[in-house]
Amino acid sequence: MSDIYNIQSPFIGDKVKLRALEVSDLDNIMRYFNNYETRVGLGNIIPISYKMEEDWINSAIERAKAGTAYIFVIEHKENGELLGTCGIEDISTISRSATLGIGIHNPENFNKGYGTDAMICLMKFGFRVLNLHRIELWTFDYNQRAIHVYKKLGWKEVGKRREVMFLQGKYHDAIVMDLLQNEFEDIYKEEIVS
Repeated sequence: MSDIYNIQSPFIGDKVKLRALEVSDLDNIMRYFNNYETRVGLGNIIPISYKMEEDWINSAIERAKAGTAYIFVIEHKENGELLGTCGIEDISTISRSATLGIGIHNPENFNKGYGTDAMICLMKFGFRVLNLHRIELWTFDYNQRAIHVYKKLGWKEVGKRREVMFLQGKYHDAIVMDLLQNEFEDIYKEEIVS
């Protein structure tokens, strides 16, 4: 029989660790959050104010208290640098479904595996801690880097929201992807507690 205490925390990956979002993270978040490349990846290029982000953080804390969303800071595992934010939102306890979101804030940290590692942590949290049956995400058709990572991690493209995003004079589709709990466990079964 496996000892549950010997299983690695779902909040610690190979490169990153996830921790609760705090209002005290505001300065570090805003350092890169209005960077154009970051905003494009998030699907909203209009810069936001400190007050708007502070209000969003406070709302995230309230949603965590209600059990409808959990937003985390992505930290570098070794030096504690704030790399981005991620979370599981729109949690339905009846359908056991939710929506996942992630963003690495500083473009200098793109393509280094931090987002991939944070995604694996989030999937472990969603399926093994929250006992979700299905998690959904969506990204824009121009974000081929993200789509590649999601597919590599086992996510399936299940549809699109046509021409939902207007950016630089052109409409873009939102690509809808999902992952089921049994699909996740087929891929990541090495840590199942028996």
